Amino acid sequence: MIKVFIGTEPAQWLPTEVLKWSVLKRTQSPVEFRELKDIPLKLKIKMYTGFSFYRFSIPDACHFEGRAIYLDADIVVLCDLLELFQLDMQDKGALARPVNERSWLTSVMLLDCARLKHWKIHDWVTLINSGMASYKGTMRADPTGLNHRDFGNLAEYWNHLDFVDEKTKIVHYTDVPRQPWKTPGHPFANTFLKELKAAIDAGAITTKAIEDEIKAGHVYPTLLQDVMNC
Repeated sequence: MIKVFIGTEPAQWLPTEVLKWSVLKRTQSPVEFRELKDIPLKLKIKMYTGFSFYRFSIPDACHFEGRAIYLDADIVVLCDLLELFQLDMQDKGALARPVNERSWLTSVMLLDCARLKHWKIHDWVTLINSGMASYKGTMRADPTGLNHRDFGNLAEYWNHLDFVDEKTKIVHYTDVPRQPWKTPGHPFANTFLKELKAAIDAGAITTKAIEDEIKAGHVYPTLLQDVMNC
């Protein structure tokens, strides 16, 4: 069983469902999804998103056993996730795409939970609130954070930022104002739109649900027309 944890919130319902569809469409092994949201924390610093720090609760949620994958909601998976799940951990507890030699993008992570027994977010919140560690540093796994030594490298194609080519295994829409469900015009919007269309055609997502998201202001008004034309 491949355990996939998704950082999400109510306004990201549609990209979360498209992400799940993109995984199930391509992954032959059984997959278990768990959405990370509404974890009570007393963090005094405002998180980047409504869920960003929750990703560090995954080893505890897995009882510090086995492997797990973390994905932000604004992602489309273009491969069989078993390939990621079975990667060599390089004697590390976590793998992610490096920003440089000192920090990582924790928006896509492969975790060996048994190696991460010190990932206890409530203890980490106490340290961050007291100024003994950095929230930003922990999010980026740099030396000012609490997890720097845990990380090894994933290839860039496991977390391509607003870019798709023949090597892309995961595309991550990080340009928030231009995310392809929020506004037309993202240069790689068609990757998302085609996934959404396939999910609609398969009955995994209904047009009624999308219309509700339009009414809620979570997606742009002509999204359905663009999906049908992609």
